Amino acid sequence: CDLKFKGQSFLERNPRQVHGFVKDVAGSRVATVFGKWDESIYFVKGDGTNKPKDSTSSSDASLLWERIKPIPNLTRYNLTSFSITLNELTPGLKEKLPPTDSRLRPDQRHLENGEYDRANAEKLRLEKRQRMSRKMQEDGWKPRWFEREGDDGPYHYKGGYWETRERGNWDGCPSIYGECSEDTSNLVEEL
Repeated sequence: CDLKFKGQSFLERNPRQVHGFVKDVAGSRVATVFGKWDESIYFVKGDGTNKPKDSTSSSDASLLWERIKPIPNLTRYNLTSFSITLNELTPGLKEKLPPTDSRLRPDQRHLENGEYDRANAEKLRLEKRQRMSRKMQEDGWKPRWFEREGDDGPYHYKGGYWETRERGNWDGCPSIYGECSEDTSNLVEEL
């Protein structure tokens, strides 16, 4: 798909427009994509010769994307709508995630719910747990699904994550958000 974006400008009559074409393997136009990049984007099959002027002038247009409206009480979160959707746990997703996924962080949940005191207490608990786990790992942490190239090279995926996710079997994955106690024997088993 070749897309062109028009920016915001005082001279532009129709600012924030996006328009483009979807092409097949031969390079022929088979569909048109159009809309406003900050409101909504639509898709219409065809070569684009009858380009609609806006989203309401074509009954054949399919909505591809629409901006999520701002959340009420936005100051409560101090996060953008987009930031909150990154942390969203949609139905059926939680069961597929490893226990180390940041979307499972309880302090984040409390923050999103406007429970600042609980969020802060939970953050302090997690930091304490992290310090304790570092003390227990004398040789450092070894990634499960990545291996390092040389002593200081980049990490490369070695496989296994998607298969583990498909099975939903996270045995051996530490429960990094679990309870924290002064007794570190249960922490050693988890790590």
